[in-house]
Amino acid sequence: MKRSTIRKVEDILHDYPKIDKYIEEREQELRYPTAPRDDNVGGGKAQYKYPETTLNTIITIDDDRRINALKHQREVIDDCLDGVGRDTEVIIKALYFKKHQRYTIDGLITNHLVNVSRTKAFQLRNDFVAECAKGLGLYEIAY
Repeated sequence: MKRSTIRKVEDILHDYPKIDKYIEEREQELRYPTAPRDDNVGGGKAQYKYPETTLNTIITIDDDRRINALKHQREVIDDCLDGVGRDTEVIIKALYFKKHQRYTIDGLITNHLVNVSRTKAFQLRNDFVAECAKGLGLYEIAY
């Protein structure tokens, strides 16, 4: 797997604990947009024009690409986490989901937080990253 693909998946994994916050912030941006300043001084306004902001907001939130991409990322990572064992889950949470990373893979093995060899631990991590990449649609181009 290319290093750039691995880095992209790792960046997404680092952001995983904050995805719900990102979705909420984006929904707030769409619900309460900043209105542009009206420079039409002395101009008239349409008398019987009612705003349809609620309907437009619902349509916009459902169609927003960034929200849908974040939800897709969350679903893919959740699905990948559901299909792994305890050791893989401990490795992924320690390496990517902690705000301040406390352990490396070697540290997890040394402190007996995972009960696998060093080679197997790296293989578990790499397999998880590859599975996430496949779910996210980050395919490798073979030459």
